[in-house]
Amino acid sequence: MPSQPSRLLRRSTGFLSWFAALAVAGCGEPAAMPPPPPTEVGVVDVVPRSLPLVLEYPAQLKGVREVEVRARVSGILLERLYDEGERVEAGDVLFRIDPDPFRAEVARAQASVALAEANLSQARRERDRILPLVEQRLASPRDRDNALSAFESAEANLAAAQAALRSAELDLSYTDVRAPISGLTSREVRSEGSLVTAGTDSSLLTYIVQADRLYVDLAVADADAELVRAALEGKNGAHLGVSVVDARGQSIAEMGTIEFISPRVDDATGTVAIRAVLDNPNGVVPGRIVRARVEGVTIEDALVIPKRAVMHGAEGTYVWTVDGAGQATPAPVELGAPSGNDVAVTAGLTPGARVVVDGILKVIPGVPLNPVPIADATARTVGAGGAP
Repeated sequence: MPSQPSRLLRRSTGFLSWFAALAVAGCGEPAAMPPPPPTEVGVVDVVPRSLPLVLEYPAQLKGVREVEVRARVSGILLERLYDEGERVEAGDVLFRIDPDPFRAEVARAQASVALAEANLSQARRERDRILPLVEQRLASPRDRDNALSAFESAEANLAAAQAALRSAELDLSYTDVRAPISGLTSREVRSEGSLVTAGTDSSLLTYIVQADRLYVDLAVADADAELVRAALEGKNGAHLGVSVVDARGQSIAEMGTIEFISPRVDDATGTVAIRAVLDNPNGVVPGRIVRARVEGVTIEDALVIPKRAVMHGAEGTYVWTVDGAGQATPAPVELGAPSGNDVAVTAGLTPGARVVVDGILKVIPGVPLNPVPIADATARTVGAGGAP
């Protein structure tokens, strides 16, 4: 093992050699260093092209019809005739309200009709008896007027009694609370034995949701809503649709169509409401929160650059552009809609501009660059400092 003095001797010898080299270098003229080669960077040429967008937002599914089932007459709720959550058809009896008071009212109305019919018959006979006597001058015109008035009053009384009978029969039919639409039932709101009062909150018995088709309600940014509206009105509007995916990104329903775009921006949220409708053959439960993707929106003649070309600094958002002499210049830009790994530029660039994409960290103002089109540079890694 070398001793400590020998190690020190070797280090001293090294330092002497280093100083000697410095002395020799200082005696002559410094050698001219060759200029470094231009820094190689990957660039893209900005040209107008179509930019397909996929706008994704949280949304909620709703049945195309959600109907309250309410009692239309007051009374005691006798029984529930459906299983909660099952599918019912329009017209099925769901609840029954005590019908006895209404049957009694129907019987009273029937008696009133019978009495009115008897009075009408009497008035008709009286009229038929008086009219010939008036022609023979055996009865006065006043007797004729009284007979006609009594007959007309009896006709009106019969019509009123018949209307009351129809109303009573209608109320009796309302004691069978029927499903107004076909769909899935909800839980009962009032239990058997409860007193329900028509026209009040207690009249609500349950809900029915028609889930054969679903509404997709989503709120989108104002700028995105304008893009969707323009796409609907454009030549490819028939290809515009909304798909629905769950939290894992799996489709849970068929592609739907946009049915409505609100004409105003919500004051509270600054968003625009959009509603799509889609078929629901898989029986997706209404009320579910999903991700809705608006597909088929395209920006025509957009200036598009990769997102990784965009830089952010104290002066705002910018990109590096390369001129014909290979010099880099920062260009402030305004960004538009993103699409995947690309983004549209709405201001700051012109067609034909060369934008640095790879090797951005190696760009220094005033240092010449060797711009390599990204299509050629992707096969070989361009610069270790490039963004991923």
